[in-house]
Amino acid sequence: MTRMWFAMSVATAGLVLTVAGSRARADDSSAAAAATADANAEEAQAIQTQFDETPGLKNRHIEVKVDDGIAVLEGTVDSQREKKEAQELAHVDGVLGVNNRLQVRARR
Repeated sequence: MTRMWFAMSVATAGLVLTVAGSRARADDSSAAAAATADANAEEAQAIQTQFDETPGLKNRHIEVKVDDGIAVLEGTVDSQREKKEAQELAHVDGVLGVNNRLQVRARR
């Protein structure tokens, strides 16, 4: 009978440790996700600041999103030169690549 209680105690302790370990991993992944989201927001803001400080792009409506180090640019510009300039400016620290979806407005 004592052996059975001992075995049940060991099994219960193992179960408790397993659950605690999985919760710790979940907390770690939540913290990592929050850190990634913060980094993405900082990179997007840095890109937007670059655009705001560039006379040709200052008043353009360019939406910037960053996801896992990839910047996505959406909106319209007046020329192919502005599109290229926006892409070059989007390469700030932490950005691994740029998906340039900017559209050049048709001239009338």
